[in-house]
Amino acid sequence: MKDTDLRCLAAAEELFAVRGFEGTSLREVSAAVGITSAALIHHFGTKERLYGLVLERLAKSLDSYIMEISEPASIETVVRMFERFLDWSFDQQHLAQLLLRELMENRTRVSRARRMHLLSLIASYVGQIRSGQKSGALRQFDAELFVYYTLGAITHFSAAAPTIDRMLRVDLGDAISRFRLTLRDNVAAMLTANPNVRSSSKGKTSARRPRG
Repeated sequence: MKDTDLRCLAAAEELFAVRGFEGTSLREVSAAVGITSAALIHHFGTKERLYGLVLERLAKSLDSYIMEISEPASIETVVRMFERFLDWSFDQQHLAQLLLRELMENRTRVSRARRMHLLSLIASYVGQIRSGQKSGALRQFDAELFVYYTLGAITHFSAAAPTIDRMLRVDLGDAISRFRLTLRDNVAAMLTANPNVRSSSKGKTSARRPRG
């Protein structure tokens, strides 16, 4: 893509993340880049198409965080899978904020969407869990809704990070570490048929701070 296209998409990412689809105009995007609205329309056409390209970039940014698991699905592999998404949510915090908005505000657009950009990620997570269920390593439950529930909790925590330290009255790094441990325990508890079994990875990974 041309440099102008990339700058437009970067500016659109930030504005859509902060203001949402409805609250962002093409005029604001073009002003942030320093081009005319006519030039922006020439490059991307409609706001819907621009937003679709932003969501596509969001989905692609997750590709390197989707674990390629060659070993059989287990409690440990699924716990690590969700931890990778937690890492992404802080490495790409504005995209995590955009994702949360999309999950909350897309009711009218989703019926017109030609492509659901996050389906590959969700399918990967659901596939791993169902594989473990089929082998008997994981207990039977609704894998799809569990994935939506857990990804939503992670995304909400990341989006609330600027205020979470004040709410909990702790250092942000400590809050992230505590959330990571809670995530491990909750995912492991859901996956195992034995409620006394927990992830043995607890405490092995240090807290990651958001970049920037």
